[in-house]
Amino acid sequence: MVVCQSSTTDRRASRFDLDGSGRPATWDSFGIWDNRIDEPILLPPSIKYGKPIPKVSLSKVGCASHIGKRKENEDRFDYAQLTDDVLYFAVYDGHGGVAVADFCNKYMQKYIREFLAEERNMEIALFKAFVEIEKAYERHAHLSADDTVPDQQL
Repeated sequence: MVVCQSSTTDRRASRFDLDGSGRPATWDSFGIWDNRIDEPILLPPSIKYGKPIPKVSLSKVGCASHIGKRKENEDRFDYAQLTDDVLYFAVYDGHGGVAVADFCNKYMQKYIREFLAEERNMEIALFKAFVEIEKAYERHAHLSADDTVPDQQL
């Protein structure tokens, strides 16, 4: 067993306390981002995954999209805080049409929330959400192509 000792008089800088001040390291401290972003590092998940993970405030999140040569911008984006520990960031590229991008932008967050409520494993929750939204879009596209069936809510 290894015992680590520390002394208040002998402070050493660590990966998460670079200057020995006791303040949490920020992204800028790691030389990754410039000093416009000052977000604290979430220490337990950072240690678990072996890389710094920030606590990001959605008030500091933004987006940009470039229309390119198209007449309309077909990209869609969304972001939200799904749980205390999970932020949702999504970019949907229209790839020459907006139908799927619009559909995913409207419903993906709902599916992910539903599966996160019943499944703690993020990978499984996301897999289930992607499978479910694909099925939902297939139903939606089939119903939209049939003029005799009125639009239905998902």
